[in-house]
Parts: sequence; C-alpha cells; structure tokens
Amino acid sequence: MLFLVAFALAGTSAASFATDAGDWDGGTVTGGALVLVDDAATLDVGAVTSFEFTARMRLASGEAFRAELSNACVLRADYSVEQDVSFNTESVPFGVEELELLPDAGFVLAPGTSTPEGAGVSDPDVVYFSGKWWMFYTATSSVGGTEVHAATSYDLESWTRFTSVALAGGSQPAAVVDGTELVLYYAQSGSIYRTTSSDGTTFAFPSVALAPGPGFDATGLGHPSVLLDDGAWRLFYGVPATGATGSATSSDGLSFTRDAELSTDDSRLGALDVADDVFGLEGVYTMLDAVGFARAGDDAAFADDSADLLPVLGINDAAWSDGGFGTSALVRNEGELTLFVDAVDAGARGIARVATAPSPGTWGTLSITWDGTTATASWNGGPALTCPMADFEALVMGAEGQVEIDEAEITYVAVQGGDTATLDTADTGDSAAATDSGDTAAPDTADTGVGFNAGEWMGEPGGCGCDSSGGAGMAASVSAALLLLRAARRK
Repeated sequence: MLFLVAFALAGTSAASFATDAGDWDGGTVTGGALVLVDDAATLDVGAVTSFEFTARMRLASGEAFRAELSNACVLRADYSVEQDVSFNTESVPFGVEELELLPDAGFVLAPGTSTPEGAGVSDPDVVYFSGKWWMFYTATSSVGGTEVHAATSYDLESWTRFTSVALAGGSQPAAVVDGTELVLYYAQSGSIYRTTSSDGTTFAFPSVALAPGPGFDATGLGHPSVLLDDGAWRLFYGVPATGATGSATSSDGLSFTRDAELSTDDSRLGALDVADDVFGLEGVYTMLDAVGFARAGDDAAFADDSADLLPVLGINDAAWSDGGFGTSALVRNEGELTLFVDAVDAGARGIARVATAPSPGTWGTLSITWDGTTATASWNGGPALTCPMADFEALVMGAEGQVEIDEAEITYVAVQGGDTATLDTADTGDSAAATDSGDTAAPDTADTGVGFNAGEWMGEPGGCGCDSSGGAGMAASVSAALLLLRAARRK
C-alpha cells in the first residue's frame, strides 16, 4: 500500500505526473523498464519544495550513467576508468555489491621449487610500503615447518620473490605501515608475535603481542589482521582449533588487550582480513569452500545487524581452485577492490589474484533526495554524497551506453495553492478527500490494485490534476509517491 500525504503550500502551480511511462520525455519502455541508449530522459516535476527519488538501475552496456538535477548537481556512475560514483566534486569507489569478481587464470604466486616453499605458499597479506606493494605470506617447506616470506610488485599483478626474507617458524602474517616503519604481525606457537623493519627485508627481534587467554581463545591464536587509525591499534584474529574470531586493542601496537569474541562459526568470519576505507570497516573471510565479504561500517564487532555478509567467490567460480580456500587478503586501490586468495589446485597450494571491475549487468539502487537546500545521493546504500542546490524542477537521467531504469519511486512536495489532500491507495476502498472549502471528497472508482493509474487522481502529466472519478474534483496534487514503471508494466 502506498500512503500519500499532501501539504497545503501557497505558491505557483506545478506540473503533476501520473504513473505512465509518458511522464518521461525520452527513452522507451522495454520489458517494463525505461531504456536509454546513449540518450537521456527528463522527468519535469515543476516547482517543488522537497523531492525524493529511488530506482533500480543497471548499465546494460557502455561506460556510465548519470543523473542531472535541475542543471545544478550531476551524479555520475563510472564503469570505465575511474570506477567510482561522483556527485559534482565528491566521489566514492564502487562497493563490492555492484562489482563482479573476475578471477585471473592461475596463481600469481605458485608453489616454489626450492625447499623453503616446496609444499606451497599461503596466507597472503598485502601492504603498500616504500613505493611499492609488498606481499607477506606463509612458505611451507617440503621437509616440514613454516617461514614468513615476501614478494614485491608495482602493479599488484606481477610479483618478485625475496628469497632472503624469512621469519623462521612463523606463519599467517599481517603487515601494517606506521610512518616510515613496516610492522609485521604473525602467528607462532599459538600466540601473535610482532616485529618491525625499516626496509621490508631486515626485521627486529620479535615480541609477543597477544597470547592465548583463559576463555574462548585458550587453544591458540592465528590469522592476525591489524589496523592502525590515528594512533589506535586494533587486532582481529582467529582461533584455528574452533573457528572462532576475536578482537583486541592497543595504544602502542606492542601489546594488546582482548575485547570480545566476534564469532564462533567458522563458516562466517573465520580467517578475517580487515581494511578501513571510505566504506568503513570491510573484511574478507573464509567460508570453507567459499570466500565472503563483510561490510561493518563503524562496528568493529562485525555484528549481524551491521555487517553486510556477502559470499563473493566459490570453488566453482575459480578455475584455479578445486580444493577450497584459505586466508585471503583485501586491498583497495583507486576504487578497485583486489583479493589475494590462498587456494588449492590439483593438490598444490598457491596464491591467486581476484580483481573486481564494475559489472554493467548488475542491478543497483540509486537514491536521490533534496530538502530545499542540499541534494543527497547514494548508490546501493553506500556513503552519502551531497551537493548544494537552491531549487529543483527536473530530473534528467542520462546514459553513456544503455541504461535500464526499473521500479522508480518518487515522493515530492509541490508548490501549490491552497488544497490539502490525502490518498490511500490500498487495493480496495481507495478514496480521495480534499479539505479546501468547496471541494468534495470523491471515491476512487478505477482502482487497479497497483497504486493508481494515469488520470485516476492526478490527471494527465502536466495537467490540472483534477480528479477524474468524482463530480466536483480536486486541485493538483502536492505530494505523491509513484511506482512509475512497475505500474506501467502491469497495464
């Protein structure tokens, strides 16, 4: 049911629009969606005091779509080079929901042929330090035992090993940059250790950063992931024996105090690698035979009510994995999200790169609001982008390629003269009632069961809005919420 409340506002008249596709000047309706092919469609709402718009959209082909608000603010979703959503001067990278993972063929780091890496490489963590990317990973020897090794890259694609770097006995590394110093955490003998380096190759004598506790993590710790934000350190870690996940904090990065158990389910947040960027806290985690993505915003507990848990990769999606996944590393760089995945293929354990690229075929939700002074936009519930705007009279949707718009819902308050009205568009018993003197309430005798159809209440687009089913009628509407294209599809 749609419930619409109109407000009595003095002022000039405004164009109204109904639920048919003809309200858009431009574009064609195909399969129930408004389709734009290298062109634009305009929705003219006249003078309004507030406006809200939501719609499902997708770029079927091409590079971008855009929304122009009264020639004042322009939102652009770029699927080509920038890979971001911009609203005039503000921009944010695409979130993972509207991206399609594109697995590369084969490992970027395959098992080594020498003894130190003969049994495979695993547990990657990637950090930008001293002008290039560094990957620290676990090297498992063909004669037993583990070491932490490193490789470097300038493009996140081609990697060069450093055979001289080895932290004997360590595994599951996590790297973070503190000023000019690289800080490396890793698991060894059930505890999380810490060491530092000024060049990435020579490390100081390690110390214990967090030891097993008397509670949920008493069996031993592993899979560390560390964030440093404005002097505050946060450690996420796993409990390999149980699949639990915990967190701890520190003021200096040297020793940590555990906070709480985050998860007891190894199919949810096991082997969690966390990053902090424009979307807040994000994490990639292992779910036995799949890799998942979690977005938690400001909630470091990754609680169910705040984390957006999203499986993003299964073994059936990856030609280079037939035996499940281990730890993954999460990297955001210039709007692109890259995962480095520990995987097993034909018995060999290596590290694969999975990059994201905007997917034109993926549907997303665009939301735009204007409160009289500022326009706010968001894509798929991501960060809100704002743009100052003095007035709003039209919305222009444009395509650089082919765009499909579906389930568009509009709510606005128009500048009108004198009438106050409400409309309840339930499936049965719809009625329209006007309170302005001289107006007569008129029943809706043309109920469609889907909102209301063109001319039922508001008249033809741009018309007076007089009621078509009653005798005295009612003046133009001053507020409406319309499921535009869904209604059009059912006619």
